[in-house]
Amino acid sequence: MARFIYNALKENKKDVVEGEVDATTLREAREKVRELGYLPLKVFQPDLVVNELSDFSDNKGGISFLSLNDKIMFVSELQVMLSSGISIIDALNTIYENAPKHKVKLLAQRLRDEILKGKTFAEAVNYLYHDVFGDTFIDLCITGENSGELDKTLDRMLVMLRQQADIKGDIVQALIYPCIVIVLMAALLICFAKFVFPRMFAVIAFQGAEVPPFAATVMGTLSFIGDYWYLCILGIFAFFGAINFLASFDATRKFFDRLLLKIPIVQEFVTYINLANYMCILNLSYATGVPFMKSIELAKSTIKNTEIKKKADLTSKYVERGDVLSDAFHKSGLLPGAFVTMIAAGEKAGNLSKMFQDCVDVIDKKIDMVLKSLTKAFEPALIIILGGVVLAIAVAFFQMYAGMISSFG
Repeated sequence: MARFIYNALKENKKDVVEGEVDATTLREAREKVRELGYLPLKVFQPDLVVNELSDFSDNKGGISFLSLNDKIMFVSELQVMLSSGISIIDALNTIYENAPKHKVKLLAQRLRDEILKGKTFAEAVNYLYHDVFGDTFIDLCITGENSGELDKTLDRMLVMLRQQADIKGDIVQALIYPCIVIVLMAALLICFAKFVFPRMFAVIAFQGAEVPPFAATVMGTLSFIGDYWYLCILGIFAFFGAINFLASFDATRKFFDRLLLKIPIVQEFVTYINLANYMCILNLSYATGVPFMKSIELAKSTIKNTEIKKKADLTSKYVERGDVLSDAFHKSGLLPGAFVTMIAAGEKAGNLSKMFQDCVDVIDKKIDMVLKSLTKAFEPALIIILGGVVLAIAVAFFQMYAGMISSFG
């Protein structure tokens, strides 16, 4: 048995108390604090120094990016072997020998080498691949190693990574139809620009007749697109590059973030995507035994929209001053009312972790619904745009055809 010191909120959720409990693991200590009727904020062993790794994040691993699927592959294989009782060195050796991708092989090899030099797994990840995995992954690994439950921590992180992969897949699937329509529209434009209009224009010019102004404008536009298509593509990339550049400045970033939250349906999508990350990390870190305030800070770091992040900052401040979590969410307006009610029920029942998971599940369903709504709203817009292009080409075609007939008459 080990001695753990705790800081926790009393039943009134206003007063902070300190004390000690005896337990075998950090998880058991947190459960004992909850059994006392307290909400644990921080539980730790006085003789165990938790390395925050502030001196190690040099990112020397030679990999600057790892895809979500590669992360899932690596974490999944490592978790399975650790849960089977295989040492982390042997597990990394096995991944190095059998991984199908070079990046994953390199990842396992260099982590193994650093651990053999005396670092923990979290220290090795932070030293070599801080930018690849991020603070959240590393902090959770620290907690997992300190509690002796790294395999369970990796299993929970694997659930989070798979949820992110599912959301990404839903977004890609929602974009398939618009991309097909855009490709078909581009094929139509190329067909008329390269084959139809040039032949009709040659006939009209040969007869000495004039091309109608609207038809000439359409034909000139299509001809420009056909001859300088690469400039059009560069222009599109330049436009989005300019948007991305402007978003790097605080003032314009805030403007764009506010604008997104004013567009119907898009506002819901942006909100729930940010809340999905927030609640997923809050649930994961809380379940793995990360101190409560640290869990909130880790969750807050996943929010990208500055307007939503302001509400997350307010939530942290309310909790830090002693407010119960559900009250903090209610005052800040970060979560919709239904989620606040769920969390309040979890606090009263002493089952906050389950309510966090329920919130994550509900948010995932909300994202699916919003994506379907976005797709349905996008389809009419695409049809209108495509219809406008087809109408312009049709009018120009009939004008050219009429001019060609009149030139023979």
